Amino acid sequence: MIRVAISIGTLEVGGAENFVVNLLKNLDYSRFSLLLIVLEKPCDSFLEKEVEKLPIQISYMKKKEGFSIKVIIKVFKTLRKFKPDILHGNIGGLIYFLPFLVLKKIKMIYTAHTLADKEFGILKQRILKRFLRRKKIIAVGISPEIKKSLEKVYEINSEDIPLIYNGIDVEKFSFNRCYLENIVIGHVGRFEPVKNHRTIIEVYQLLKNKYPKISLRLVGDGSLFLKYKEELKNDLSVVFVGESMNVSEELKKIDLFLMPSLYEGLPLSVLEAMASGCVIVASCVGGLKDLIEDEKNGYLINDSRDVEGFFEVIENLVNDRKKLRDISLNNIRKVHNFDIKNTVKEYQELYCMEARHVKRGI
Repeated sequence: MIRVAISIGTLEVGGAENFVVNLLKNLDYSRFSLLLIVLEKPCDSFLEKEVEKLPIQISYMKKKEGFSIKVIIKVFKTLRKFKPDILHGNIGGLIYFLPFLVLKKIKMIYTAHTLADKEFGILKQRILKRFLRRKKIIAVGISPEIKKSLEKVYEINSEDIPLIYNGIDVEKFSFNRCYLENIVIGHVGRFEPVKNHRTIIEVYQLLKNKYPKISLRLVGDGSLFLKYKEELKNDLSVVFVGESMNVSEELKKIDLFLMPSLYEGLPLSVLEAMASGCVIVASCVGGLKDLIEDEKNGYLINDSRDVEGFFEVIENLVNDRKKLRDISLNNIRKVHNFDIKNTVKEYQELYCMEARHVKRGI
């Protein structure tokens, strides 16, 4: 039995958080014993409810905003009691594992959830670089684009960076659609600046002026949610769903999925939309370039804020239902390469390999 400690900052809904929960739900518990360390306090999210059903240990550090020495000590004591063979750090939780990594004969897996120069500031990058170059930390790229950014920022060799794509439960999101009704534009994601909801709204408003039956559906919560909801409160064709426990059902109500992010990793929301047969129109950033082949299973726009560019692509699709159906089917076929079973299999192999290396002193 290999003992693995996984860290995450919070269990509020987000891409990295979904990744961790999907991974935990599909691991082989006959081979692995798991501890999940959550830096923040419980938040009563549906992700939290999901992990609480699993046969794992969960420890909330109840960290407040900002860096905390107290939490570093608490994490260290929790790990010392659990006695992990492998650490697996994600986003902020990664940093709080470092003292244990220094003092114990152990290795850590680090999943890079976005471009390496965006995930951490300069100081943290310098600290991580020392560990990565000594191979105390193994960085995992979730797409070829993320892997390249790890090579560049941390000056490590490509062969030392495993490539493990994010994965979803493809069957759960599968949906075949006909594109015969009025078109619904939509998005699933946090209302935060990086997701660039402003462009989504401006594109919708341009389309609405020309095609009055078009509607907009926005799923997710976040710091900008109330701002945009108030701004569009008089438009009855806009639906603000908020946080949803059933994203697969929400995606069935969306035909064209807009993703004008300023930067991205390999977004699970796009994989889920692909499995649901949505047509993706996205900015050409991060792992989106690895998911979308322009005009075959979606469209890429070079400038995230190019409202006219998004508008022109969507207008052409609105007037070509056959193209919509063809791209939808291409998405459904392609997304099978990103099933969660493949992701979990590769992480389990990585855990086992690195645990063996530690025992052999490699």
